[in-house]
Amino acid sequence: MGPWRLSAVLFAGLVLLAEAPALAQGLNEVLVGRLSNSCAGLSGPGVFPGPTNNPDYGPQLRGLCGNINANAGTGQASAAGGTASDESISSVGPEQRIQRRIQERLDGGRGLGLFFTTGYERFDQDTTRFAAGFGQDTVGGTAGVDYILNRFVLLGAAFNYSHEFGNYITGGGFDHDSYGVLLFTSLSPFSGAFMDLIAGYFRKHYHFDRRVLLDIPTLGGADVKVDSKVRSDTDSDEFRFSAYGGYDFILRNIRIGPRLGVNYRDMGIDGFRESGGTGIELAYENQNIVSLTTQAGVYASIVINTGFGVIVPQTTVEYVHEFLDDQRSVGFRFVQDLRQRKFLYQTDRPDRDYMNVAVGVSMIFPGGVTGFANFRELVAYRDRSSHAISLGVRFEF
Repeated sequence: MGPWRLSAVLFAGLVLLAEAPALAQGLNEVLVGRLSNSCAGLSGPGVFPGPTNNPDYGPQLRGLCGNINANAGTGQASAAGGTASDESISSVGPEQRIQRRIQERLDGGRGLGLFFTTGYERFDQDTTRFAAGFGQDTVGGTAGVDYILNRFVLLGAAFNYSHEFGNYITGGGFDHDSYGVLLFTSLSPFSGAFMDLIAGYFRKHYHFDRRVLLDIPTLGGADVKVDSKVRSDTDSDEFRFSAYGGYDFILRNIRIGPRLGVNYRDMGIDGFRESGGTGIELAYENQNIVSLTTQAGVYASIVINTGFGVIVPQTTVEYVHEFLDDQRSVGFRFVQDLRQRKFLYQTDRPDRDYMNVAVGVSMIFPGGVTGFANFRELVAYRDRSSHAISLGVRFEF
């Protein structure tokens, strides 16, 4: 390696070290560090921010830093709310609903079918060093069509819509809409065995009201207080692929068997800017979230014949392992910092291992009509919980 190339490598390494914080910090910690001591953390080493006339700041930020400086502030600040980096991990989604539809076909479907599902999920995230705690409600549904070519192959397509809304524990909230299209097929090479393949694209729109809460004690003067909300909107594109298979052993009216699956998701969140009048609105860079999970579990059901149809109580227990998703660094800038210095904060580190447990019942009626009800629970996740219920019906022609 020549001297010029070695110098370039060393220079690049120094740049990376300068960008990366020595210790991982959440968004609130970074904001506190940059705004304390008369906003010295915004100016860089050896640069005095200037209390009221620094041309590098917009008017609200300049006034905030000047107020802190005028009051000889050396206290601490805090901030609240959340951003698009606080993405929840749902324990149930359109893929699971489609798998339920396919399972009913394995229980004796035929020809062309139309299906409709709806669901509700309650998701809760605890407050951690890197994530704002929040409660989220999700409602939505899936409508699709499938066709059985023969006893080996099923093809289908579906449209999904979901609406997420919730509030952060410390104030502020969010309101999101998601639209998705899925294509799927199920292959049955021999009796009792199956493999489901599902691919989908989702477009999601985010709306946030992030609470900005500052309370900075000062020496010899009144505290500098900011308690307001900033608003922002952005969008994301997400691609998903899942493969799910298993084999069923049939013992009279009991079906039991192993289940194996893999799920891949790649989401890109567009960069966006907050609006408001606090002076500490932020502009976030593009984000990318990649997840690869495997699931291994067991399925069991029992067939009960009645005078009005067939009832099939069932349960699934599965262990999930995450391979790719990890703690991420998110770049941002202060909107009113005219020099647009870049800072970083870290997201929460997701659990690598957790479980999903589901119980439900399918009902098969005369005339090719089937329905189901299912309850699903996220289990053994360190700081998250989820409870979901889904209902659906399928018509055969």
